[in-house]
Amino acid sequence: MPGLYVHIPFCRQKCGYCDFASTAELAAPDGSCRVAAYLGALEGEARAYARLAGSFDTLYVGGGTPSLLSAAQLEKFFSIINSLTGPAGKLAEATFEANPESLDEEKAGLFRRAGINRVSLGLQAAQDRLLRGLGRVAMSGDFARAYKVLRAAGFENINADLMCGLPGQSLVDFTESLDWLLAMRPEHVSLYALEVHEGTLFYKQGVKEAPEAAAEMYEAAAAALEAAGLLRYEISNFAREGRRCRHNLNYWEQGSYLGLGPAAASYLDGERRTNTGDLETYLTSVAAQGVPAAGSRETLTGRARLAEKIMLGLRKTDGVELESDIITEFSGEIDRLLAQGLIEKNGRTIKIKSSRLYLSNAVFREFV
Repeated sequence: MPGLYVHIPFCRQKCGYCDFASTAELAAPDGSCRVAAYLGALEGEARAYARLAGSFDTLYVGGGTPSLLSAAQLEKFFSIINSLTGPAGKLAEATFEANPESLDEEKAGLFRRAGINRVSLGLQAAQDRLLRGLGRVAMSGDFARAYKVLRAAGFENINADLMCGLPGQSLVDFTESLDWLLAMRPEHVSLYALEVHEGTLFYKQGVKEAPEAAAEMYEAAAAALEAAGLLRYEISNFAREGRRCRHNLNYWEQGSYLGLGPAAASYLDGERRTNTGDLETYLTSVAAQGVPAAGSRETLTGRARLAEKIMLGLRKTDGVELESDIITEFSGEIDRLLAQGLIEKNGRTIKIKSSRLYLSNAVFREFV
């Protein structure tokens, strides 16, 4: 069954490291509300895929900051999404991303009534000085408050995002953040090293990545998370038993999915399509033709599709099965990685060694 991803491109403030398609400008040049215009366009795009209504297994609402929408805007949003999913409560998994400063009791209750059963909450670090350096609006106290709000509303599946390799972040800082978070007992933790992408504020400011420090923090986190019962199932993701993110697993297993909104990606009928990432182009193209202009389109076949299958599969700690066509095409690359000690083979399955997961990009390069 396919997954449905819906992008909300609005933020209160753009973080220094963020390279996602998002904007902090909520008003259009003519003074109108961009959120209202966006919801209208999203409704139009959803209509274009009415044939898929009722076929979705998972929902993921990401951004941007989806929780920035007002209660009234969220009501409108969920009515649009339900036209494709049916009642979200019938989905196997329905995730909503939230930032702590924009989450309150009213919105948490609204999420529950709309059928959301999993919330991903951004922490990044527990030290306010590091959060200010990232350009975050929410401080650690805001996260603690929002977390309690979600628990009080009845949410039993919460993910927290944590970052390592931040400017000015020491191993002691990171360990403190991890211990502080683990005391709250989240069901899932996503751990990301800072990456500085061209076009971001950090890139313009000359902020540098710290891969060695990030690797040290990553290894410390892996041990602490697993000791706390959060087992690693993908390079950056750790979960308690039964709490793996089904929506993301579908990506890594080359499942089909539909993406709505600016820069959202879809994989349907063997074709990968990405919507335009420019909000204004998205709005005008949906108004003119019922679907957004494409940012890219590609149909993967043969060796390219197999290479992607390997790279996505190797992200998972379960690895990827060596089907006959994979062996035929990539036996040389696989033998080379085995000789280098970067991957291991168990029967017909290969996976990156747990002690080498931080070197995953070196493994993936073999299949590009």
